[in-house]
Amino acid sequence: MVLKTRERLIEVARQLFAHKGVANTTMNDIASASDKGRRTIYTYFRNKAEIYNAVLESESDRLVTSLRQIAESKMDVETKLRKFLRFRLENNTLQASSSIKSWFKLDGRRMERINRLVQQKENRMLRNILEQGCLEEVFDRERCAILSGFVNQCISSLVIPPLRTEYNVIVRDKAFDAFVEFVVTDILLKK
Repeated sequence: MVLKTRERLIEVARQLFAHKGVANTTMNDIASASDKGRRTIYTYFRNKAEIYNAVLESESDRLVTSLRQIAESKMDVETKLRKFLRFRLENNTLQASSSIKSWFKLDGRRMERINRLVQQKENRMLRNILEQGCLEEVFDRERCAILSGFVNQCISSLVIPPLRTEYNVIVRDKAFDAFVEFVVTDILLKK
């Protein structure tokens, strides 16, 4: 019950922040929209800044849930890395969530903060996959050291325009496959 109430407050706050903006949303707005009293809100959060931080954390978690499932899966490490990179390419952070897009329109700084949180989590997961590959003697440790700080930044920097034709989708998919192949082939230990 406690967790559901907290999650409900975070979701209501997220919707209000996206619709009205953080500055124009009050604790009373959140209480009213969630059908909870102000006392209930203050049981979970000391102030609006704390709710805001919880919303950012929740939003960043939404963006990395699928990546976490890949990173924690039982598949072999090479396949895991390929799927992780491919998913990252297909779901570039800025394009991943419609609620995120509405925040971006309101304030780019908020978007940057969410992106930083997401990238920190993604970087940790990628480093763990690479470390697993090194321990299993599938990946070259030196090449992984170079790659780990670079690849997520590279992917995050991509601006992929909307695709209007099936041909564009095919070209994009081939480019994604080539990128993943390039990265993985470079770090594989030659046997």
